[in-house]
Amino acid sequence: MKLHLGMMAAAVAMTAAASAQAQFSDNMIKLGILDDFSGQYCTGNCQGPIIATQIAVDQFHGKIDGVPIVVVHGDHQDKPDIGVAIAERWYDRENVDVILDVVNSAVALGVQNVAKQRHKAVLYSEAGSADLTGKDCAPYSAQWTYDTYEMGKAIGEAVPYLGKKWFILGADYNYGHLLANSTAAAVKQAGGQVLGIVFHPFGASDMSSFILQAQSSGATVLALANAGGDTTNAIKAAKDFGLIASGVKIVPLSLDVPFIDSSGGLATLQGAMMTLPWYPGANPPQSQWFSTEFQKRQHTLAPYLMVGLYSAVHTYLLAAQATKSDDPSKIFPWMRAHKIDDAFTKDGKLRPDGRMVHSVFLVQVKTPEESKGPDDLVKLVATIPGDKAFRPMDEGGCPDIKSASK
Repeated sequence: MKLHLGMMAAAVAMTAAASAQAQFSDNMIKLGILDDFSGQYCTGNCQGPIIATQIAVDQFHGKIDGVPIVVVHGDHQDKPDIGVAIAERWYDRENVDVILDVVNSAVALGVQNVAKQRHKAVLYSEAGSADLTGKDCAPYSAQWTYDTYEMGKAIGEAVPYLGKKWFILGADYNYGHLLANSTAAAVKQAGGQVLGIVFHPFGASDMSSFILQAQSSGATVLALANAGGDTTNAIKAAKDFGLIASGVKIVPLSLDVPFIDSSGGLATLQGAMMTLPWYPGANPPQSQWFSTEFQKRQHTLAPYLMVGLYSAVHTYLLAAQATKSDDPSKIFPWMRAHKIDDAFTKDGKLRPDGRMVHSVFLVQVKTPEESKGPDDLVKLVATIPGDKAFRPMDEGGCPDIKSASK
């Protein structure tokens, strides 16, 4: 009789365990990192997104309720058609539960449409187009780290420090246009003038004609609404044509602290203003912990995009653990209902339109004399509350706010 009761108890326990696991489709939680692993948005050894994701996974010891967390990655080569094809394959045939990161807004907008059609989850850190939480929003997507509206809005805080005569050089695609337009609006709102806006092709190696237009405009501030190698090439051209030596301030809107050295160093960029979604002092001691952990694994300073990716993955896994599910209709309501307090931010809030709102930081690049070492490159000028930096939800035009909040 005792054996019979023991067998019954074991059976009940096994059934309960199976029931708990059954809520995770295919008995795994599968994360797919979709990025540029070979082109100009690949930095260093291209492993940053994988390492940032793995740091979050390691905090759960690689599993939730005994269900393994599996990480895969794919290279979209900065081509929307390739990114869409990978997203379709991952969602339809390879059981990926959530797509992560997606550098390049043109690719992200294509992936967003795939996720929306299939009612699947996608979490962006590197994709910056504000359309992802505006007219092209989706119920189960989240834009975590930054966007083009916020970058332009926040840089308006720098107008009193930099000057009132601006020229904007942008990349000729969705991200560049949105960033240039939001920057122009913020500069004008702050009392400045925009003397010209010009766009260059993606991946332009010769920036001379564009820099000469900026020089002839008489602007005292040159804002760069581009990213990656385009930003580096524009800074180099500005230096070669004497703009920096003449006192023109460079505002690289997408530059992050770890890439100051490769973009000319303190001697070139000293005094430049940057608005950053994160810096190592954002939320101590958690922010410093991530900085140390990332540097130990990757041997570089932690970029804000990688801390944002870590935060998005960590929050998603917390939601999966709490809801015992990888169903986005359960995970996203949990994420929206809970404050985000981690290595990235201490005051994060995920809205129904997919925008994660958090504080933003205005920093200034130090002079070589001010710097105390290779990790001491910027100083904090101001902290901008998230509700002032990010676009109000009712102004974005997201048609799915009601369905996203269910």
